[in-house]
Amino acid sequence: MQIIHKAVAPLLLTTLMAASAAFAEPVGNLKSFFASDGLKVTPESYPTAETSHQLLKNQDLAGVNTFLHKRQLTPTDQQPVVRMNRDTYYSFAVIDVSKGASVTIPEVPEGKYVSVQPVTEDHRIQPMMYGAGTFDLKTHIGSHMYIVVRLDATLSEEEAAKIQDKMSIAANSDMPFMAEPVNEASFKEVETTLKAKMPGITKRDGKDALVGMFTAPTDESNKKFTQEKYEVGAAIGWGGAQEIDNIYEVSGNYPSDTCHQANFEDPKNKAFWSVTVYDKAGFMFNDLANLSSNTAKPNEDGTYTLSFGCGDDAVNNIKTQNDSGVFNLGVRHYQPSETVSRDGFRVLPTVKAVK
Repeated sequence: MQIIHKAVAPLLLTTLMAASAAFAEPVGNLKSFFASDGLKVTPESYPTAETSHQLLKNQDLAGVNTFLHKRQLTPTDQQPVVRMNRDTYYSFAVIDVSKGASVTIPEVPEGKYVSVQPVTEDHRIQPMMYGAGTFDLKTHIGSHMYIVVRLDATLSEEEAAKIQDKMSIAANSDMPFMAEPVNEASFKEVETTLKAKMPGITKRDGKDALVGMFTAPTDESNKKFTQEKYEVGAAIGWGGAQEIDNIYEVSGNYPSDTCHQANFEDPKNKAFWSVTVYDKAGFMFNDLANLSSNTAKPNEDGTYTLSFGCGDDAVNNIKTQNDSGVFNLGVRHYQPSETVSRDGFRVLPTVKAVK
């Protein structure tokens, strides 16, 4: 019999426990994903951990290869991730693509927006696919993908539901997504640290603050990839779109008791633009939290004036009072025009306090 020296035994036990945690049994539900003895999350591993979190959350609700349709524009009490919006109706799915899979989108009324966005297990964002058709799904990593379908918000709930019900998934395998458990304390600590980096990135990079966050290793977007923004992007806006599909603007915090207005020319995006108001944590606090080029009233000269916390009589006003005492803005340019993508037009620099 081999005898282990008393001084060595504690070290060996620690090593064995660490090895056990490093090779924890994969789990297929969200309840088991966060574990005290799970893998320690680092900034480098956070994007994959958060994607596993989202995959398991959706899988718990809808299973695999089945759409979870949101029949209403995102309610304030149902926001699964930060910086959700009310720009579109959403449909989500976890799809096993290991043996081939596709998504089919039915016809939509002329001029109405619909897109399919695939997200890989390591939170690399593939370009969107638009309109009706059958779209094949392929990934560079893992066996599953998270699919986000966005459908035009100007459709009525009844019209949207009829279109959603005609969406379909074809997959040659239906194995559930599995992930190794992670340590929840380290996950939350890293998430908080990454979110805190965003103001500094905005100050440093200005209008290009979000460039490089949402890319794929399989196309031209990868040239703009940076590790720092990849990590921060997963924390501040998981599931964000590629720059070719959606250019984002994220503001710092404004005092919620001060009226602010933005005055700007219409950038004439191929789809539309939107502005959403969030609280300090990045969540909507009002079901009337956004305006878009589909809903805002233009000025007589075609420009737009948007008001934030300026009273019900102000043009295109969104209320900003909330428990956090501040608000911030998220601007989205859906299928951005060259004015936005090439010339660098941004809405946020036009936001000014009104005395």
